[in-house]
Amino acid sequence: MENVSNSEINSDQLIKQFYKPDYDILFNKIKSIKTPIKTDLLKALLDGSWHSELELIRIAKKQEKYVGTVTLGTIVRSLNHVLTNDYVEKKIINEKLFYKLSDNYVGLTRAAYTKYQYVNHKLE
Repeated sequence: MENVSNSEINSDQLIKQFYKPDYDILFNKIKSIKTPIKTDLLKALLDGSWHSELELIRIAKKQEKYVGTVTLGTIVRSLNHVLTNDYVEKKIINEKLFYKLSDNYVGLTRAAYTKYQYVNHKLE
């Protein structure tokens, strides 16, 4: 049997891989989002794929025409703050910025967002 030292184990990676957040907490946080731009961006990120910064700006501009890279960055920071710290990930691919939902949150977010739409539709 191998002898694994503590220096070889990265606790941040273990937490990201195995930690699954609570669905009810995530649902309540999604329900508290009242900004249409944030909900549209969240809906675009539900597929769990990487989306370019320009693609997300185009989506946001449908709600508000004065959205650029700074506003998008602020919205992403706000989502990460409201929901959790690593909710929306950023990555530079071919010198362009891309965003996606963290793998730990994709399934839960889909379920919570579907329930959120159902509850909102039922109230209307």
